[in-house]
Amino acid sequence: MIDEIGIKAKLTMWGRWVGRGNVAASPVGGGSVGSCSPLGYKSAWSFILPDSGNGVDIGCDDDMLDIEHAMTYLKAHDKFSYRLIKLKYRYGYSYQRLAQKLTKSMPEYKRGGTKAGMKMCHKHCKTLVDRAEGEVEQLLTEEIV
Repeated sequence: MIDEIGIKAKLTMWGRWVGRGNVAASPVGGGSVGSCSPLGYKSAWSFILPDSGNGVDIGCDDDMLDIEHAMTYLKAHDKFSYRLIKLKYRYGYSYQRLAQKLTKSMPEYKRGGTKAGMKMCHKHCKTLVDRAEGEVEQLLTEEIV
């Protein structure tokens, strides 16, 4: 099933799977704490208690672990792409919000940088996220991880 869907849907499922139960990954209005540890691993309670409907199917755990493994590889080899994917899919940042965050943290946008005083466009941010998604997809298809 998971092989037939695109990388964006896979990463969305991964974000729900990893963040399920974390307060930081809850909906903006709050939400239940759920049955996941802060480390992102499912607890045994998730098998016993009914699902609130915002998680992913338990049958997808192997696929989600593959994506988690790819993300771990990315974290070690390309921290910027890892950060983009994590903020977009685990924490649910919009492209606009992600562009604002990157503008504040990237050295070229700070004082003395080549783009000092400018703001990153959400379209440029989308391009960066698309590139990072491509890296994850390549890791998954090449089975490097």
